[in-house]
Amino acid sequence: MGRSVWQSPPWHIRRTGFPEAWRLVRLRRKRRTPVEVGLLDSGVDLKHPYLKDLLGPGINLLSPGRPPHDEHGHGTHIAGILAVAAGALHRERAIWPPPLRIRPVKIFDRRGYGRISDIVAGLRWCLEQGCEIVNLSFGTDRRCSEQLAETIRLLERHGTLLVGAAGNDGRGGGVDYPGSYPEVLAVAACNRRDRLARFSSRGPEVDLVAPGAGLFSLLPGGSFGYMSGTSMAAPHVTAAAALLLQVRPGLRPAAIREHLKATAEWLPEIPISAQGAGLLRVDRLLRAEV
Repeated sequence: MGRSVWQSPPWHIRRTGFPEAWRLVRLRRKRRTPVEVGLLDSGVDLKHPYLKDLLGPGINLLSPGRPPHDEHGHGTHIAGILAVAAGALHRERAIWPPPLRIRPVKIFDRRGYGRISDIVAGLRWCLEQGCEIVNLSFGTDRRCSEQLAETIRLLERHGTLLVGAAGNDGRGGGVDYPGSYPEVLAVAACNRRDRLARFSSRGPEVDLVAPGAGLFSLLPGGSFGYMSGTSMAAPHVTAAAALLLQVRPGLRPAAIREHLKATAEWLPEIPISAQGAGLLRVDRLLRAEV
């Protein structure tokens, strides 16, 4: 399959207003360098043709010295959503230079398992590398270590926006860590009917909702496939924040969070505890800033 896979933006990209946001960024862009986005995950397919223009240097914390190649698939799927949301896969509407650069940080193995210590090390690496946004498409229902909490506060103080998944525990589970931390923008998942995805966790820590059910994206080996989860919802918000920073360089994390929530769309079929401020609308976000 070539770029014809995405001849037109998929439903989740249209529903959240990205095509209009791409137009606004092209008109009002104030920086020519990409926003550095740390992706803490299972790595990325470093040879995937759809990602070649978007990848920056990364790190493999499981096997130091080896490249952060994806043996699981989750990280590549998230990177694909970042790529399509950034407009990099729509040649006729593409933003050039790309508005974001993905810095893969491999912290999960081929089974999707990882350690809190590697999350902490990955966050600190992102800080050292000057990442402006870090995508955290994972979570645990166990309260994490004070070391992780302090590291998250450290990144916040240094101006790094943290975007996390709310969790996939459904009605019976609260928002996972690290999404539960106040410094992390927690994203729940909806489906194409504007209803809450059945698996999406609920709780007062939810900040926004974005599409996360049955999303088509990249997989290792140059292939494609479908996945669902609040993991898939989070990168929509990460990409939206990167576009905002192209128009308003230098915004602090608290201001970015406020702009994202102030321009969200309320979905009447979803309780407030499950959608926070509402559905991400990056077109409204960019109109408010231009």
